[in-house]
Amino acid sequence: MNRFMKKLAPVVSLAALGVASVASAGYSYNSGYCYQYTDGSGYCYGNLRGWRAHAQSTAYTYFWENDSGGRGFYARYTVSGATAPSTYSCTPDAAVSALWSSALANQGRFYINWDANGACYSLSIYNGSAYSNF
Repeated sequence: MNRFMKKLAPVVSLAALGVASVASAGYSYNSGYCYQYTDGSGYCYGNLRGWRAHAQSTAYTYFWENDSGGRGFYARYTVSGATAPSTYSCTPDAAVSALWSSALANQGRFYINWDANGACYSLSIYNGSAYSNF
């Protein structure tokens, strides 16, 4: 390596590091999707910002809890090719109910599954910098 290249190498390396970190800055994850099987079981995922920014202006989702202790999940949007909106909902089982306060406070991504009886049996919650601009 000649003398010029030896002096230039640290500058090029630092510049490359700067580009890599800047390229990730401002990344955000936006999505909202549900699927229901023929037996009534299904899943939904996304984040609240993604549902609000959905291509369909009537799409929405929420986790709820009332003063009587009732809890639930609800989502609504029109599946591609359909003429009417589909609704998706479930009531948490005991294990998922233990996570409900986290679901209500979540500003990140979620993934929820329900069985054919409408019981939410699985809930995953993700929080991170990509989800913070709710």
